[in-house]
Amino acid sequence: MANTTESLNPSTPLAFLPPALAEQLEQSRYVFAATLGAYIWDIALNLGNDYTLLFKHRVRFPTIVYFLSRVFTLAYILTSFIDITAPVKNCNAFERGYGICGVLTQTATAMLFFLRVTAVWHPSKVAFAVFSILWIAVLVAGITVPLQVRAAHIGPTMQCIDTVVPADTDVGAIMPLINDTAIFFAINYRILAHTIVADSLVARLRVFFGGTGLSTLSRALLQSGQHFYFIAVAANIGLLVLLQLPHLTPVYRSILVVPALALINAMACLVFRKVKFGLLSSDGISNPLMTGLFEDFHAKANPRSLSLHSPRTDPTVMGVELNATYSVDVQVRREIVKLKMRLMQSRKPSNLQRGHSSEYDFAIMNVYEQKT
Repeated sequence: MANTTESLNPSTPLAFLPPALAEQLEQSRYVFAATLGAYIWDIALNLGNDYTLLFKHRVRFPTIVYFLSRVFTLAYILTSFIDITAPVKNCNAFERGYGICGVLTQTATAMLFFLRVTAVWHPSKVAFAVFSILWIAVLVAGITVPLQVRAAHIGPTMQCIDTVVPADTDVGAIMPLINDTAIFFAINYRILAHTIVADSLVARLRVFFGGTGLSTLSRALLQSGQHFYFIAVAANIGLLVLLQLPHLTPVYRSILVVPALALINAMACLVFRKVKFGLLSSDGISNPLMTGLFEDFHAKANPRSLSLHSPRTDPTVMGVELNATYSVDVQVRREIVKLKMRLMQSRKPSNLQRGHSSEYDFAIMNVYEQKT
């Protein structure tokens, strides 16, 4: 047996492992490589948006958190790929740094969700306290994992493999799941409570899952929010299910940890950019198009009139400056204002005031699609 080990090529670390384990690690390499490529591609696609956020918008705390989350997530994916493919001198030190990157990724991503939900529920002190506790719980649960993981070299090679994995790693997946699920339902409940004219819980649930109680534009915005947050919740659920399956090996149980964190961060950053650029409202209640596009119209028509923002909303919570920097050009803005003036002079202005503006939203969408 010793002669067989000595005859193995030290440049092929997987040769020193049992065939089944070697195959699992090779599959993990493919998954991590695909995740790294996909995340770099996502960064490349949004370089223009990130440049706009950094140099054409005021940089505040939420923007700093956004860029830190991108950096931490990229570092986490990169270190995970290096850990499984490249030679490392000190396995335990590298494993600890790799785990810290994972904790920072989870924490920064959770902070993006925290900023979003507190903006939607502003100025509720109860909501702020509850989601602050959940964010701290995510941080504490994540720290417990990298402190207990141990690694060693594979045979005489310089490539590392985990040797000790704590049994309570499930906590690191359970707390983000609880946090993301709570935020998902909290935001959607807030939107429903301020948008739907319904007297019963059943009626609100019917609209929540795509009913006809909302106007076309409002329903599209709500479904977009559901989509982004539901992906994050589904990723956490899938990760937790894999960790709980007893017949899977440790490699297969943890194979989706890196892709799941990358996907959740991508969704959180996508929501942040949409809010920042006015594609989603900062408070989750007001119509983002009407809030940004018609603010100037109301100011000119009546200088003493109040803004269209809800009085419960503080746009600075998300660092959103509702100015003229939107993805709609000036010509579209003028035509939409003219359209609103004509509709306000129509026979049924009360429908606009009550929020039943299906025809109005449809007309706005037509003008927007034609000009963009």
